[in-house]
Amino acid sequence: MSPDTIATIISVSIVVLAIAIIVTVIVSKIRHLSRTLFGTSSLIEGIQGVKEDQEQMRETPRSLHGMTSVYMPMIKKDFPELDVEQYMNKTRSLLRNYFSAVESKRLGVIAEEVTPNFTNYVQGIIDQLSSVANTQHYEDVNIYDVQIARYIKNGATVTILFEASVGYFSYVTDMNNEVTFGSRENRMQTIYEVGLMYVQDADRLHNRATALGVNCPNCGAPVKTLGEKFCQFCGTAIKEINIRSWKFNSVNEQTLQQRKF
Repeated sequence: MSPDTIATIISVSIVVLAIAIIVTVIVSKIRHLSRTLFGTSSLIEGIQGVKEDQEQMRETPRSLHGMTSVYMPMIKKDFPELDVEQYMNKTRSLLRNYFSAVESKRLGVIAEEVTPNFTNYVQGIIDQLSSVANTQHYEDVNIYDVQIARYIKNGATVTILFEASVGYFSYVTDMNNEVTFGSRENRMQTIYEVGLMYVQDADRLHNRATALGVNCPNCGAPVKTLGEKFCQFCGTAIKEINIRSWKFNSVNEQTLQQRKF
């Protein structure tokens, strides 16, 4: 074997060895990256696993941090006449009406038991969609569960916040029916928060006033907290004039960053 042949063989062997070392290093780094990201040595298996997890998440309802068992006794104590379970069912209907109103751009499908704040919010969404000739779609809506999230007493205002686990296909289309946001194929699982507020019903006031003071019939002291049954000063039982009613005041989709708990 000539010296030139030997030199060629050596050169080829060095190149092959170098390639083998480079490939080994690359494979090792890929496996390390895959274990770090996905917990598996195979990058392909890791990516496939992520896709399967995403698919499962699209089909699995979001869990609720329900506080119904905690707040229900408090609410029933303050408002024994209130059928909370009925309003939990009404929350389901309200959400469906809300989706229908936004999708059809017709505010009229919203139920009557809402405040002007609620209707103004929905109208704002409709106006925004109409201004850019877009349509928001909600398809195959499932409302899996409704729970009480919070019970807020703030002076003359009382609010019950319900949370609902919702699954649907949500997407936005333009005037050409092209999807500009969301997906027709990927189902979404999300949570909505709906506020039910104890508000003064202006229709029950003869003078259409926007506020009415409540005083103790015995000592005349002002009753500052809504739902008080006894005067804080003299202890006299107080029967509140029924000019207030429960109305839905807000609706918001909750992201993980927005949730308060």
